[in-house]
Amino acid sequence: MKGVAAREPKAVTPVAVDRARTGKRDDVVGQAVLFTVVGVLATAANAVLYVLLREIFPVGASNFCSLLITTVASSVAHRHFAFAARDEHPVRMHLQTLAVFSFYCVSNNIALGLLGLAVEDPSSVAEAAAVAALSIIGGTTRFVVMRLWVFSRSAAHRASWE
Repeated sequence: MKGVAAREPKAVTPVAVDRARTGKRDDVVGQAVLFTVVGVLATAANAVLYVLLREIFPVGASNFCSLLITTVASSVAHRHFAFAARDEHPVRMHLQTLAVFSFYCVSNNIALGLLGLAVEDPSSVAEAAAVAALSIIGGTTRFVVMRLWVFSRSAAHRASWE
């Protein structure tokens, strides 16, 4: 009995601390703020990486590589910070990351194409700025998808994936 009593507080304490720590992450405003911070950092990292890679590679390869790296990193960061208190299904998680990557590949190519129509020979900084501007739409869409689909609280919805 003495060993059992000594273990009980240790088993209860982390759960209470975890709930207090993630409580702000479970409301939509707290998630939106954390999501935005991660998104801004990821967009800045993508722009910097794109400009650096653009010195070595053509537009398409620079876009693809910078996007692949920052999408994977930001997906991990979003799951760790903004949606830490939420359940997720591995299939949904991977589908969402693939969908985000695909969306940004297409939208970035559209942004770069439109910039190429407006400016004859845009600089890599202008290209990065065009991609970053379009990422606001993508980020908003991504937040809604992650909140409603990937990290859904609905038990019926979760059960349908199991």
